[in-house]
Amino acid sequence: MNAINATAVPLAAVDAPARGRWPQGQAFDARWFQIAFLASFLVLGALARDFALTWQQVALTFAAALSTQAFWQWALQLPTRRGWAGYLSAIVSSFGISILVRADTLWVHPLLAALAMSSKFLLRAGPSTCRSHVLNPANFAAFAAWAWMPGAWLSPGQWGSASLAALWFIALGGIVASRVQRLDISLALLLSWGALLAARLVWLDYSFEVGAAMWLQQISNGATLLFAFFMISDPMTTPQRRAARIAYAVAVAVAAFVWQWGLYKPHGLIVALFAASVLVPFINYRWPAARFTWR
Repeated sequence: MNAINATAVPLAAVDAPARGRWPQGQAFDARWFQIAFLASFLVLGALARDFALTWQQVALTFAAALSTQAFWQWALQLPTRRGWAGYLSAIVSSFGISILVRADTLWVHPLLAALAMSSKFLLRAGPSTCRSHVLNPANFAAFAAWAWMPGAWLSPGQWGSASLAALWFIALGGIVASRVQRLDISLALLLSWGALLAARLVWLDYSFEVGAAMWLQQISNGATLLFAFFMISDPMTTPQRRAARIAYAVAVAVAAFVWQWGLYKPHGLIVALFAASVLVPFINYRWPAARFTWR
């Protein structure tokens, strides 16, 4: 996981935006789906749930992420530096950081955004056919906020578990995941996590009514669905081969379950994905496949 080196595929090719076509022939980039959905959910949460989040923190997050992305793109003379396509991932990551991270001060959010976007360019690994950044930027920022930043914490349950919010997440999250051909890993994660949570409740001998209510609250938590559809489904930081992706999702769910319910530590999914991310380049070496593109 070294920084960019001369033996790797040129970074311009690696970071070229993956694009596709509408049936009518117009170009599109599926990250616009992510941006539209995450923006609506951030606004909904800020207005309806009274998040402990200020507009200054959000503005500084976006400013830091976009300026850091611009710095690296211009420093490396990437062909995407002049157009919006080169900055969409920074916008997506900014929404993720704003939704998950809370802090007592104004400097935490922009620092996390700058570190997260820089990690895309400095921590890269994998075979030449699918070399990419190792860490999902939003996941890295969330982990760093919890583990390393004073006066910062994660707010994983601020949306509650209302059925309408869960259905909204699943419907639009499924659209985004399927657009990037990663619906398989999202469903594998949710099924594995849901089965483990159910097994725990059965083991603890809860009645069906109480256990079912607890299970629904845990599995339909907004942060869980955000994680499944917008974090672990990142096509650049997950295994490229389908069977490997599904096994990877199951492994992340098991590790998160052990961390959260075996060791009684918080944020199991965030921590498990951060740790498992370093394995993805080795998985792609062992089971190679062409790097993800939209067609």
